Amino acid sequence: MVLKNVRKRKRTKKNNYLKYSVALVVSLIIIAFVLMAVLHTSSRSGAVSKLINNAATYHNTTNTTTRTLSGNTISTAILFAQVTPQTGYTLSFKWGGSIKKLVEAGAINVSNLTTILNNSHQPLTLSEKDILNGTYTGYIQFNSTNTEFVQIVLWGLGINNNNTIITKGPIINASTPYANSINANSTLKQQLNQNITNQNITSQWVASHYFASTGGYGPIGKLQMGMLNVINLTPLEQGEMYDVATHSYRPCCDNPTAFPDCNHGAAALGLIELLASQGANQTQMFSAVQYFYQYQFPQQYAEIAAYFDSQGMNYSHVNSSTVMGFNFSSYSGFSNVNQYLQKNGILQQLSGSSGASCGA
Repeated sequence: MVLKNVRKRKRTKKNNYLKYSVALVVSLIIIAFVLMAVLHTSSRSGAVSKLINNAATYHNTTNTTTRTLSGNTISTAILFAQVTPQTGYTLSFKWGGSIKKLVEAGAINVSNLTTILNNSHQPLTLSEKDILNGTYTGYIQFNSTNTEFVQIVLWGLGINNNNTIITKGPIINASTPYANSINANSTLKQQLNQNITNQNITSQWVASHYFASTGGYGPIGKLQMGMLNVINLTPLEQGEMYDVATHSYRPCCDNPTAFPDCNHGAAALGLIELLASQGANQTQMFSAVQYFYQYQFPQQYAEIAAYFDSQGMNYSHVNSSTVMGFNFSSYSGFSNVNQYLQKNGILQQLSGSSGASCGA
C-alpha cells in the first residue's frame, strides 16, 4: 500500500473550517468509543499487564509519510515500528508442555511443520524445536521471524484442546442447520461422502470439515477437534478467558475469537487459553492477542495505528481491549478505518480489497 505524500500546507479558510469540523466530529466519536471502553473494562481486572516489551522510539525520520488532520506527519516506518518492533514482544508466560502434548497426540506433525516453515522461509529454530519437545524454559515471544511457527502451533492448540468454546460454542451452533440440511438430503449426503450415506450427520462432523480452521488443518497434523485435554481451566479462568474470546476480533472476518472458524481465530483462542491457565488477567490476554495479531496482520494494524495517531492519540497508549474490539479489529471495523484514512487523504486509494485473508 502506498502512502500519500503530505498535502500542501496552504489551505483556504473554507477548507480549514471543514477540516477542523471533521476533526472535531471524529474526535467526539472516538471519545465516545473510549468512554464506552472504559466503562466496559472498569469491571475487569485492574491488574497491571505483565507484558515485557521494549517500545520503539516514536519519532519521524523518513520521507515516506502519512498526513494527519492536524497537518502533522506520521512516518510510515514508525507506524510499522509501532506494531511490529524489531525487538518483538515477550510475554511473562511460558509454553510449558502444551505443544509437546499436541506433538505426542499427532495433532502437530513435526515433519510436516518443518516443511511448511522451510517453504515460508522461517526454518525451525533450536528454540522452536525445544518448544515442540517441551524443554523450552523461556517466555512466549512474538517477532517478525516466528510468525508462521507461533500461528501454526497456537492454531493446533486452540482447535484441538477440549474446551466448551470448541465443543459447545458458536462453531458447533453454526454447523447445526447445515447438518440438518445434509441429513434431509440423501443425494447430498452421498455426494459429500459415500461412507456417511447411512449415518446421521452431526454438527461436530460438519464443524470438523467445513471451516478454514478444520477443513484446512490436514497439512498440520491429525485434527482432533476439542478432543485433547491439553489445557484445563478452572471455572474462574474459563470465565475470564471466555470474556476476552467474545470481545476480541481479527481483521479477516467479523467473528470473535469465540468463533474460531479460521486459523487465526483458533490461534488466538489457543493463546488466551494458555495464558488463562497461568493466571493471566484480561488486560494481559487482550494485550497478548493484540501483539500476536500485529505480526499476523501488520498492514492492517499499521493503518489502525495511523488512525489513532491522526486523532492525536499515541497508538501504544490505547487500551488493548479497545483496539481488539469490533470497531477496529473486525473486518468491518478495519474497513471503516481504512475508508476514513482514504477519505481524509491520509492513505492513497487502494487497489483490491482492504481486508485480510481468512483462509488457512
